[in-house]
Amino acid sequence: MSAHFDVVVVGAGSTGATVAARLAQRSARRVLLLEAGADHPQEAERPPPWLALGATAGASGAAVPGHDWNYLAEPALPGGEAMPVPRGKLVGGTSMINGCVAVRGRPADFDAWVAAGATGWSWDAVVSHYEAAERELSLMTYPQERWLPIQRAFVDGSQELGFRLVDDMNDPHAWDGVVGPWPRNRRNEIRQGSLVTYIRRARALANFELRAGVHVDRVLLSGTRAIGVTAIDERGDTVTVAADHVILSAGAYGTPPILMRSGVGPERRLRELGLATIADLPVGSGLMEHPGIQFALRVTPAAAQMGWPHLAVAARGNGYWAIPVPIDQEQGIAAVSYFLGLTNGPPGRITLRSAVPDAPPIIDHAYGTLVGSDAFDHAWADFTALLASRAYRDIGARDLHAGRALSDRVMTGIRTGTHPAGGCRIGEVVDPDLRVYGVDGLSVADASVFPRHVTNNPNLTCHMIGEYLAAKLGA
Repeated sequence: MSAHFDVVVVGAGSTGATVAARLAQRSARRVLLLEAGADHPQEAERPPPWLALGATAGASGAAVPGHDWNYLAEPALPGGEAMPVPRGKLVGGTSMINGCVAVRGRPADFDAWVAAGATGWSWDAVVSHYEAAERELSLMTYPQERWLPIQRAFVDGSQELGFRLVDDMNDPHAWDGVVGPWPRNRRNEIRQGSLVTYIRRARALANFELRAGVHVDRVLLSGTRAIGVTAIDERGDTVTVAADHVILSAGAYGTPPILMRSGVGPERRLRELGLATIADLPVGSGLMEHPGIQFALRVTPAAAQMGWPHLAVAARGNGYWAIPVPIDQEQGIAAVSYFLGLTNGPPGRITLRSAVPDAPPIIDHAYGTLVGSDAFDHAWADFTALLASRAYRDIGARDLHAGRALSDRVMTGIRTGTHPAGGCRIGEVVDPDLRVYGVDGLSVADASVFPRHVTNNPNLTCHMIGEYLAAKLGA
Protein backbone atom coordinates (compact mmCIF):
# COMPACT_ATOMS: atom_id res chain seq x y z
CA MET A 1 0.00 0.00 0.00
CA SER A 2 1.25 3.50 -0.89
CA ALA A 3 1.63 6.45 1.44
CA HIS A 4 -1.29 7.27 3.68
CA PHE A 5 -3.49 10.34 3.07
CA ASP A 6 -6.07 12.02 5.23
CA VAL A 7 -8.43 12.35 2.27
CA VAL A 8 -8.45 10.82 -1.19
CA VAL A 9 -10.81 12.39 -3.74
CA VAL A 10 -11.67 10.36 -6.83
CA GLY A 11 -12.33 12.48 -9.92
CA ALA A 12 -10.80 15.88 -10.76
CA GLY A 13 -13.90 17.40 -12.36
CA SER A 14 -16.04 20.26 -11.16
CA THR A 15 -16.90 18.92 -7.70
CA GLY A 16 -13.84 16.79 -6.99
CA ALA A 17 -11.36 19.54 -7.83
CA THR A 18 -13.34 22.01 -5.75
CA VAL A 19 -13.56 19.92 -2.59
CA ALA A 20 -9.95 18.67 -2.86
CA ALA A 21 -8.54 22.18 -3.38
CA ARG A 22 -10.58 23.71 -0.58
CA LEU A 23 -9.66 20.96 1.90
CA ALA A 24 -5.96 21.44 1.13
CA GLN A 25 -6.17 25.24 1.19
CA ARG A 26 -8.09 25.57 4.44
CA SER A 27 -6.81 22.71 6.57
CA ALA A 28 -3.68 20.74 7.32
CA ARG A 29 -5.12 17.55 5.81
CA ARG A 30 -3.00 15.65 3.31
CA VAL A 31 -5.21 15.47 0.22
CA LEU A 32 -4.75 13.24 -2.83
CA LEU A 33 -6.80 13.92 -5.95
CA LEU A 34 -7.01 11.04 -8.44
CA GLU A 35 -8.04 11.41 -12.08
CA ALA A 36 -8.39 8.73 -14.76
CA GLY A 37 -7.65 11.12 -17.61
CA ALA A 38 -4.59 13.12 -18.54
CA ASP A 39 -3.17 16.12 -16.73
CA HIS A 40 -1.91 19.35 -18.27
CA PRO A 41 0.27 20.74 -15.48
CA GLN A 42 1.87 23.41 -17.66
CA GLU A 43 -1.46 24.89 -18.77
CA ALA A 44 -0.66 28.32 -17.26
CA GLU A 45 2.66 28.72 -19.09
CA ARG A 46 1.81 26.74 -22.24
CA PRO A 47 -2.00 26.78 -22.62
CA PRO A 48 -3.33 23.92 -24.76
CA PRO A 49 -5.12 25.29 -27.84
CA TRP A 50 -8.45 23.81 -26.76
CA LEU A 51 -8.61 25.99 -23.62
CA ALA A 52 -10.41 28.66 -25.63
CA LEU A 53 -13.14 26.31 -26.84
CA GLY A 54 -16.54 27.00 -25.39
CA ALA A 55 -18.73 24.00 -26.13
CA THR A 56 -18.62 20.36 -27.02
CA ALA A 57 -17.92 19.66 -30.69
CA GLY A 58 -16.76 16.96 -33.02
CA ALA A 59 -17.92 13.46 -33.86
CA SER A 60 -17.57 12.12 -30.34
CA GLY A 61 -19.03 15.22 -28.74
CA ALA A 62 -15.77 16.07 -27.01
CA ALA A 63 -14.16 19.44 -27.68
CA VAL A 64 -10.83 18.08 -26.46
CA PRO A 65 -9.73 15.20 -28.71
CA GLY A 66 -8.79 12.06 -26.78
CA HIS A 67 -10.27 13.39 -23.56
CA ASP A 68 -13.76 11.89 -23.69
CA TRP A 69 -14.99 8.78 -21.83
CA ASN A 70 -16.87 7.72 -25.01
CA TYR A 71 -19.96 6.72 -23.04
CA LEU A 72 -23.06 5.63 -24.93
CA ALA A 73 -26.61 5.80 -23.60
CA GLU A 74 -29.28 3.29 -24.53
CA PRO A 75 -31.33 4.20 -27.63
CA ALA A 76 -34.49 6.23 -27.14
CA LEU A 77 -36.44 3.63 -29.12
CA PRO A 78 -35.95 -0.14 -29.56
CA GLY A 79 -33.66 -0.78 -32.49
CA GLY A 80 -32.42 2.80 -32.54
CA GLU A 81 -28.85 3.99 -32.31
CA ALA A 82 -27.03 4.35 -29.02
CA MET A 83 -26.61 8.01 -28.05
CA PRO A 84 -23.16 9.50 -27.34
CA VAL A 85 -23.17 11.22 -23.95
CA PRO A 86 -19.86 13.10 -23.72
CA ARG A 87 -18.00 13.41 -20.40
CA GLY A 88 -14.56 14.92 -19.96
CA LYS A 89 -11.75 12.49 -19.23
CA LEU A 90 -8.94 14.78 -18.12
CA VAL A 91 -7.94 16.86 -15.13
CA GLY A 92 -10.78 19.35 -14.94
CA GLY A 93 -13.32 16.79 -16.14
CA THR A 94 -16.36 17.95 -18.04
CA SER A 95 -15.72 21.55 -16.93
CA MET A 96 -13.01 21.50 -19.61
CA ILE A 97 -15.25 20.40 -22.51
CA ASN A 98 -18.66 21.87 -21.71
CA GLY A 99 -20.31 25.09 -22.89
CA CYS A 100 -18.99 27.24 -20.00
CA VAL A 101 -22.55 28.06 -18.97
CA ALA A 102 -22.45 29.08 -15.31
CA VAL A 103 -26.00 29.31 -14.01
CA ARG A 104 -27.30 28.65 -10.54
CA GLY A 105 -30.12 26.33 -9.70
CA ARG A 106 -33.52 27.88 -9.16
CA PRO A 107 -34.38 28.71 -5.54
CA ALA A 108 -37.46 26.49 -5.87
CA ASP A 109 -35.18 23.60 -6.92
CA PHE A 110 -33.78 23.56 -3.42
CA ASP A 111 -37.23 23.60 -1.86
CA ALA A 112 -37.69 20.33 -3.76
CA TRP A 113 -34.33 19.06 -2.49
CA VAL A 114 -35.35 19.68 1.10
CA ALA A 115 -38.77 18.08 0.52
CA ALA A 116 -36.98 15.02 -0.89
CA GLY A 117 -34.94 14.62 2.32
CA ALA A 118 -31.93 16.88 1.69
CA THR A 119 -32.11 18.64 5.04
CA GLY A 120 -29.76 21.60 5.15
CA TRP A 121 -29.81 22.20 1.38
CA SER A 122 -32.27 25.09 1.25
CA TRP A 123 -31.61 28.06 -1.01
CA ASP A 124 -30.47 30.15 1.93
CA ALA A 125 -28.02 27.40 2.89
CA VAL A 126 -26.45 26.99 -0.56
CA VAL A 127 -26.34 30.52 -1.98
CA SER A 128 -23.08 31.46 -0.21
CA HIS A 129 -21.42 28.38 -1.71
CA TYR A 130 -22.60 29.41 -5.19
CA GLU A 131 -21.05 32.80 -4.54
CA ALA A 132 -17.73 31.22 -3.51
CA ALA A 133 -17.65 29.18 -6.72
CA GLU A 134 -18.53 32.21 -8.83
CA ARG A 135 -15.64 34.19 -7.39
CA GLU A 136 -13.27 31.35 -8.30
CA LEU A 137 -14.64 30.87 -11.82
CA SER A 138 -14.71 34.51 -13.02
CA LEU A 139 -18.24 34.79 -14.40
CA MET A 140 -19.02 37.15 -17.28
CA THR A 141 -21.60 37.81 -20.00
CA TYR A 142 -21.14 38.94 -23.60
CA PRO A 143 -22.38 42.51 -24.32
CA GLN A 144 -25.08 43.01 -26.94
CA GLU A 145 -22.67 44.45 -29.48
CA ARG A 146 -20.97 41.06 -29.65
CA TRP A 147 -24.08 38.97 -30.17
CA LEU A 148 -24.36 37.14 -33.49
CA PRO A 149 -27.26 38.08 -35.80
CA ILE A 150 -29.30 34.96 -34.97
CA GLN A 151 -28.83 35.69 -31.28
CA ARG A 152 -30.02 39.27 -31.71
CA ALA A 153 -33.08 38.09 -33.64
CA PHE A 154 -33.81 35.47 -30.99
CA VAL A 155 -33.74 38.02 -28.17
CA ASP A 156 -35.88 40.50 -30.12
CA GLY A 157 -38.34 37.81 -31.17
CA SER A 158 -38.60 36.45 -27.63
CA GLN A 159 -39.38 39.93 -26.34
CA GLU A 160 -42.18 40.20 -28.92
CA LEU A 161 -43.59 37.00 -27.39
CA GLY A 162 -43.63 38.68 -23.98
CA PHE A 163 -40.33 37.42 -22.61
CA ARG A 164 -38.65 39.87 -20.24
CA LEU A 165 -35.10 40.95 -21.09
CA VAL A 166 -32.81 40.45 -18.08
CA ASP A 167 -29.16 41.30 -17.60
CA ASP A 168 -28.47 38.61 -14.98
CA MET A 169 -29.85 35.11 -15.37
CA ASN A 170 -28.47 34.25 -11.94
CA ASP A 171 -30.95 36.63 -10.34
CA PRO A 172 -33.31 34.47 -8.23
CA HIS A 173 -36.28 36.02 -10.09
CA ALA A 174 -34.93 35.51 -13.62
CA TRP A 175 -36.73 32.31 -14.52
CA ASP A 176 -39.80 31.52 -16.64
CA GLY A 177 -40.47 34.08 -19.34
CA VAL A 178 -37.04 35.72 -19.50
CA VAL A 179 -34.41 36.11 -22.18
CA GLY A 180 -30.90 37.53 -22.05
CA PRO A 181 -27.17 36.82 -21.90
CA TRP A 182 -26.02 33.61 -20.26
CA PRO A 183 -23.45 33.85 -17.46
CA ARG A 184 -20.25 32.17 -18.60
CA ASN A 185 -17.16 31.04 -16.68
CA ARG A 186 -14.60 32.61 -19.01
CA ARG A 187 -11.77 35.13 -18.75
CA ASN A 188 -9.86 36.58 -21.70
CA GLU A 189 -11.70 33.99 -23.83
CA ILE A 190 -10.17 31.17 -21.79
CA ARG A 191 -12.58 28.71 -20.19
CA GLN A 192 -12.38 28.82 -16.43
CA GLY A 193 -12.88 25.14 -15.71
CA SER A 194 -11.43 23.54 -12.61
CA LEU A 195 -8.06 22.81 -14.29
CA VAL A 196 -7.20 26.50 -14.55
CA THR A 197 -8.88 27.68 -11.34
CA TYR A 198 -9.12 25.44 -8.28
CA ILE A 199 -6.41 22.99 -9.36
CA ARG A 200 -3.97 25.64 -10.61
CA ARG A 201 -3.96 27.29 -7.19
CA ALA A 202 -3.82 24.03 -5.23
CA ARG A 203 -0.77 22.62 -7.04
CA ALA A 204 1.66 24.73 -5.01
CA LEU A 205 0.40 23.43 -1.67
CA ALA A 206 2.60 20.96 0.19
CA ASN A 207 -0.42 19.00 1.45
CA PHE A 208 -2.01 18.60 -2.00
CA GLU A 209 -1.11 15.94 -4.56
CA LEU A 210 -2.67 15.15 -7.91
CA ARG A 211 -2.16 11.88 -9.77
CA ALA A 212 -3.52 11.54 -13.30
CA GLY A 213 -3.93 8.43 -15.43
CA VAL A 214 -5.27 6.50 -12.43
CA HIS A 215 -8.56 4.67 -13.01
CA VAL A 216 -10.16 3.84 -9.68
CA ASP A 217 -11.67 0.36 -9.54
CA ARG A 218 -13.27 0.32 -6.11
CA VAL A 219 -13.22 1.57 -2.58
CA LEU A 220 -11.05 -0.51 -0.26
CA LEU A 221 -13.05 -1.57 2.80
CA SER A 222 -12.27 -3.03 6.19
CA GLY A 223 -15.62 -4.39 7.25
CA THR A 224 -17.93 -1.42 6.70
CA ARG A 225 -15.24 1.25 6.86
CA ALA A 226 -13.53 2.81 3.85
CA ILE A 227 -9.75 2.71 4.22
CA GLY A 228 -8.64 3.69 0.72
CA VAL A 229 -9.07 2.78 -2.94
CA THR A 230 -7.70 0.31 -5.44
CA ALA A 231 -6.97 1.54 -8.94
CA ILE A 232 -5.30 0.78 -12.26
CA ASP A 233 -2.42 3.08 -13.13
CA GLU A 234 -1.12 4.18 -16.54
CA ARG A 235 1.02 1.03 -16.84
CA GLY A 236 -1.96 -1.21 -16.17
CA ASP A 237 -0.73 -2.13 -12.70
CA THR A 238 -3.07 -2.40 -9.73
CA VAL A 239 -2.24 0.13 -7.03
CA THR A 240 -3.75 0.90 -3.65
CA VAL A 241 -4.01 4.17 -1.77
CA ALA A 242 -4.74 4.32 1.95
CA ALA A 243 -6.87 7.13 3.36
CA ASP A 244 -8.93 8.01 6.41
CA HIS A 245 -11.69 9.46 4.24
CA VAL A 246 -12.66 8.63 0.63
CA ILE A 247 -14.72 11.06 -1.43
CA LEU A 248 -16.10 9.82 -4.75
CA SER A 249 -16.52 12.63 -7.29
CA ALA A 250 -16.44 10.66 -10.53
CA GLY A 251 -19.76 12.05 -11.76
CA ALA A 252 -23.21 10.65 -12.38
CA TYR A 253 -21.78 8.10 -14.84
CA GLY A 254 -18.59 7.32 -12.90
CA THR A 255 -19.45 7.20 -9.21
CA PRO A 256 -22.29 4.62 -9.24
CA PRO A 257 -20.11 1.96 -10.98
CA ILE A 258 -17.29 2.48 -8.45
CA LEU A 259 -19.73 2.07 -5.59
CA MET A 260 -21.25 -1.06 -7.08
CA ARG A 261 -17.85 -2.66 -7.70
CA SER A 262 -17.14 -1.89 -4.02
CA GLY A 263 -20.19 -3.85 -2.88
CA VAL A 264 -22.42 -0.81 -2.35
CA GLY A 265 -25.54 -1.06 -4.46
CA PRO A 266 -28.64 -3.14 -5.18
CA GLU A 267 -27.98 -6.59 -3.76
CA ARG A 268 -29.71 -8.49 -6.55
CA ARG A 269 -27.61 -6.90 -9.30
CA LEU A 270 -24.38 -7.27 -7.32
CA ARG A 271 -25.12 -10.91 -6.74
CA GLU A 272 -25.68 -11.43 -10.47
CA LEU A 273 -22.19 -10.04 -11.07
CA GLY A 274 -20.59 -12.16 -8.34
CA LEU A 275 -20.02 -9.18 -6.04
CA ALA A 276 -20.51 -9.34 -2.28
CA THR A 277 -22.92 -6.77 -0.87
CA ILE A 278 -21.63 -4.48 1.87
CA ALA A 279 -24.56 -2.06 1.78
CA ASP A 280 -27.80 -2.78 -0.10
CA LEU A 281 -28.63 0.67 -1.51
CA PRO A 282 -30.45 1.86 -4.68
CA VAL A 283 -27.24 3.00 -6.39
CA GLY A 284 -27.87 3.78 -10.04
CA SER A 285 -31.60 4.40 -9.78
CA GLY A 286 -33.12 7.81 -10.37
CA LEU A 287 -30.69 8.83 -13.12
CA MET A 288 -31.87 12.17 -14.54
CA GLU A 289 -31.13 14.31 -17.57
CA HIS A 290 -32.29 17.37 -19.51
CA PRO A 291 -33.36 15.95 -22.89
CA GLY A 292 -33.57 18.31 -25.81
CA ILE A 293 -34.66 18.75 -29.39
CA GLN A 294 -33.54 21.09 -32.16
CA PHE A 295 -35.86 22.85 -34.60
CA ALA A 296 -34.04 23.87 -37.78
CA LEU A 297 -34.67 27.11 -39.65
CA ARG A 298 -34.04 28.50 -43.09
CA VAL A 299 -32.89 32.11 -42.73
CA THR A 300 -30.93 34.62 -44.76
CA PRO A 301 -27.21 33.84 -44.99
CA ALA A 302 -26.44 37.05 -43.10
CA ALA A 303 -28.65 35.92 -40.22
CA ALA A 304 -26.85 32.58 -40.04
CA GLN A 305 -23.44 34.19 -39.69
CA MET A 306 -21.08 31.91 -37.81
CA GLY A 307 -18.57 33.13 -35.30
CA TRP A 308 -17.78 33.83 -31.69
CA PRO A 309 -19.38 33.90 -29.20
CA HIS A 310 -21.80 31.03 -29.51
CA LEU A 311 -24.04 30.25 -26.52
CA ALA A 312 -24.14 33.97 -25.72
CA VAL A 313 -27.87 34.24 -25.05
CA ALA A 314 -30.72 32.03 -23.90
CA ALA A 315 -34.40 32.13 -22.98
CA ARG A 316 -36.24 30.39 -20.17
CA GLY A 317 -39.80 29.44 -20.99
CA ASN A 318 -42.48 27.25 -19.50
CA GLY A 319 -40.53 24.18 -18.43
CA TYR A 320 -37.62 24.63 -20.85
CA TRP A 321 -34.67 26.77 -21.80
CA ALA A 322 -33.69 27.56 -25.37
CA ILE A 323 -30.66 28.72 -27.31
CA PRO A 324 -30.34 29.99 -30.91
CA VAL A 325 -27.67 28.26 -32.99
CA PRO A 326 -26.18 29.28 -36.36
CA ILE A 327 -25.47 26.15 -38.39
CA ASP A 328 -24.52 27.05 -41.99
CA GLN A 329 -24.12 30.65 -43.12
CA GLU A 330 -23.58 29.69 -46.76
CA GLN A 331 -26.88 27.82 -46.92
CA GLY A 332 -28.69 30.10 -44.50
CA ILE A 333 -29.49 27.49 -41.86
CA ALA A 334 -29.91 28.07 -38.14
CA ALA A 335 -31.84 26.41 -35.35
CA VAL A 336 -33.35 26.86 -31.93
CA SER A 337 -32.45 24.14 -29.45
CA TYR A 338 -34.89 23.48 -26.60
CA PHE A 339 -34.01 21.54 -23.45
CA LEU A 340 -36.49 20.39 -20.84
CA GLY A 341 -35.88 21.68 -17.34
CA LEU A 342 -37.06 18.40 -15.85
CA THR A 343 -36.28 18.05 -12.15
CA ASN A 344 -37.49 14.49 -11.58
CA GLY A 345 -37.52 12.45 -14.73
CA PRO A 346 -37.55 10.56 -16.98
CA PRO A 347 -36.88 7.63 -14.60
CA GLY A 348 -33.47 6.54 -15.84
CA ARG A 349 -30.87 4.22 -14.36
CA ILE A 350 -27.20 3.34 -14.59
CA THR A 351 -25.78 -0.05 -13.73
CA LEU A 352 -22.73 -2.22 -14.24
CA ARG A 353 -22.32 -4.12 -17.47
CA SER A 354 -19.74 -6.29 -15.74
CA ALA A 355 -17.45 -6.06 -12.72
CA VAL A 356 -14.43 -5.35 -14.96
CA PRO A 357 -13.14 -1.86 -14.05
CA ASP A 358 -12.90 -0.48 -17.58
CA ALA A 359 -16.18 -1.95 -18.85
CA PRO A 360 -18.54 0.91 -19.80
CA PRO A 361 -21.70 1.04 -17.70
CA ILE A 362 -25.23 0.58 -18.99
CA ILE A 363 -26.73 4.08 -19.16
CA ASP A 364 -30.48 4.35 -19.72
CA HIS A 365 -32.06 7.80 -19.62
CA ALA A 366 -35.50 6.42 -20.49
CA TYR A 367 -35.91 8.86 -23.36
CA GLY A 368 -38.49 6.52 -24.86
CA THR A 369 -40.96 7.62 -22.17
CA LEU A 370 -41.00 11.09 -23.77
CA VAL A 371 -41.96 9.82 -27.22
CA GLY A 372 -45.66 10.41 -27.68
CA SER A 373 -45.86 12.59 -24.56
CA ASP A 374 -46.62 16.31 -24.33
CA ALA A 375 -43.20 17.10 -22.85
CA PHE A 376 -42.13 19.39 -25.71
CA ASP A 377 -45.54 20.99 -26.37
CA HIS A 378 -44.71 24.32 -24.70
CA ALA A 379 -41.39 24.52 -26.54
CA TRP A 380 -43.12 23.77 -29.85
CA ALA A 381 -45.79 26.40 -29.23
CA ASP A 382 -43.19 29.06 -28.48
CA PHE A 383 -41.07 28.06 -31.47
CA THR A 384 -44.02 28.44 -33.86
CA ALA A 385 -44.86 31.79 -32.26
CA LEU A 386 -41.24 32.86 -32.65
CA LEU A 387 -41.43 32.08 -36.37
CA ALA A 388 -44.34 34.49 -36.65
CA SER A 389 -42.54 37.32 -34.84
CA ARG A 390 -41.40 40.40 -36.74
CA ALA A 391 -37.77 39.75 -35.76
CA TYR A 392 -37.87 36.32 -37.39
CA ARG A 393 -39.86 37.47 -40.42
CA ASP A 394 -37.16 40.11 -40.96
CA ILE A 395 -34.50 37.41 -41.33
CA GLY A 396 -36.73 35.30 -43.61
CA ALA A 397 -37.09 32.56 -41.03
CA ARG A 398 -39.14 29.50 -41.93
CA ASP A 399 -39.33 26.01 -40.53
CA LEU A 400 -36.88 23.83 -42.42
CA HIS A 401 -39.13 20.81 -41.83
CA ALA A 402 -42.54 22.43 -42.24
CA GLY A 403 -45.39 19.94 -42.14
CA ARG A 404 -43.54 17.42 -40.03
CA ALA A 405 -45.46 16.52 -36.89
CA LEU A 406 -43.96 17.29 -33.51
CA SER A 407 -44.34 13.64 -32.44
CA ASP A 408 -42.20 12.56 -35.38
CA ARG A 409 -39.57 15.18 -34.62
CA VAL A 410 -39.35 14.00 -31.02
CA MET A 411 -39.22 10.36 -32.05
CA THR A 412 -36.26 10.87 -34.36
CA GLY A 413 -34.59 13.97 -32.94
CA ILE A 414 -34.51 13.72 -29.15
CA ARG A 415 -30.99 14.45 -27.92
CA THR A 416 -28.94 14.61 -24.76
CA GLY A 417 -28.55 17.80 -22.79
CA THR A 418 -25.28 16.33 -21.40
CA HIS A 419 -26.56 17.04 -17.89
CA PRO A 420 -26.64 13.67 -16.11
CA ALA A 421 -27.51 13.72 -12.42
CA GLY A 422 -28.76 11.32 -9.78
CA GLY A 423 -27.92 7.69 -9.16
CA CYS A 424 -26.62 8.29 -5.61
CA ARG A 425 -29.36 10.58 -4.39
CA ILE A 426 -29.39 12.33 -1.05
CA GLY A 427 -31.81 10.49 1.20
CA GLU A 428 -31.42 7.22 -0.72
CA VAL A 429 -27.70 6.48 -1.05
CA VAL A 430 -26.10 9.31 0.93
CA ASP A 431 -27.30 11.32 3.90
CA PRO A 432 -27.64 15.13 3.79
CA ASP A 433 -23.96 15.41 4.79
CA LEU A 434 -23.12 13.29 1.68
CA ARG A 435 -21.99 10.26 3.73
CA VAL A 436 -22.80 6.89 2.19
CA TYR A 437 -25.31 5.00 4.29
CA GLY A 438 -23.82 1.96 5.99
CA VAL A 439 -20.17 2.74 5.19
CA ASP A 440 -18.01 4.86 7.47
CA GLY A 441 -15.43 7.21 6.01
CA LEU A 442 -17.02 7.27 2.52
CA SER A 443 -18.72 10.28 0.90
CA VAL A 444 -20.06 11.12 -2.53
CA ALA A 445 -19.85 14.65 -3.92
CA ASP A 446 -20.91 15.24 -7.52
CA ALA A 447 -24.10 15.49 -9.59
CA SER A 448 -25.05 11.92 -8.68
CA VAL A 449 -26.21 13.10 -5.23
CA PHE A 450 -28.89 15.45 -6.64
CA PRO A 451 -32.17 14.26 -5.08
CA ARG A 452 -33.95 16.23 -7.82
CA HIS A 453 -32.39 17.85 -10.85
CA VAL A 454 -31.78 21.57 -11.01
CA THR A 455 -33.83 23.37 -13.63
CA ASN A 456 -31.00 23.92 -16.09
CA ASN A 457 -27.21 23.58 -16.56
CA PRO A 458 -25.78 21.81 -13.48
CA ASN A 459 -22.07 22.60 -13.70
CA LEU A 460 -22.11 25.57 -11.31
CA THR A 461 -24.19 23.50 -8.89
CA CYS A 462 -21.50 20.80 -8.98
CA HIS A 463 -18.91 23.38 -7.91
CA MET A 464 -21.32 24.56 -5.24
CA ILE A 465 -21.56 21.01 -3.85
CA GLY A 466 -17.77 20.88 -3.58
CA GLU A 467 -17.74 24.17 -1.69
CA TYR A 468 -20.59 22.93 0.55
CA LEU A 469 -18.90 19.65 1.44
CA ALA A 470 -15.53 21.30 2.13
CA ALA A 471 -17.27 23.65 4.54
CA LYS A 472 -19.06 20.71 6.19
CA LEU A 473 -15.72 19.00 6.69
CA GLY A 474 -14.37 22.06 8.42
CA ALA A 475 -12.46 23.64 5.56
